Amino acid sequence: MRPFSLLLIPLLAACAQEPAVDRHAVLRDVLESYRNNIAGMQPTTAPVLPQLDGTPQSATQLLGQSPDAVRRWLGEPRLRRNEGNAQVWLYQGQFCNLDVVMDRDDTAGSPLRVSYAAARASGTERRTEAACMSELLRRG
Repeated sequence: MRPFSLLLIPLLAACAQEPAVDRHAVLRDVLESYRNNIAGMQPTTAPVLPQLDGTPQSATQLLGQSPDAVRRWLGEPRLRRNEGNAQVWLYQGQFCNLDVVMDRDDTAGSPLRVSYAAARASGTERRTEAACMSELLRRG
């Protein structure tokens, strides 16, 4: 055997040990995140209450909540900007971002409420919306 051939053996062995990607699991995670994002686009008039330990487990559970409730769970946003009568808040974690839009309903003087919220992975790691929310809630 040539010396070059001997160098290829460990390389080929390392490639053979790489775990297979479960494409169905990846697709399920992506679809679940999209379903949650689509649900977050639905208008809401009544506050959606958080579940389990009193904190939201998905971005859609922020819908209808007040700015004070969002700050209580997540702290201050990294970025905040005004868009007409609405406010857009951005929360950033190490691996996840959360976009929150707050606006008023049509009645004059109504309070700001969350009308859209979407958690998403940042970077190359695969993350579900639930994992993103968990990361951001721990950070807050």
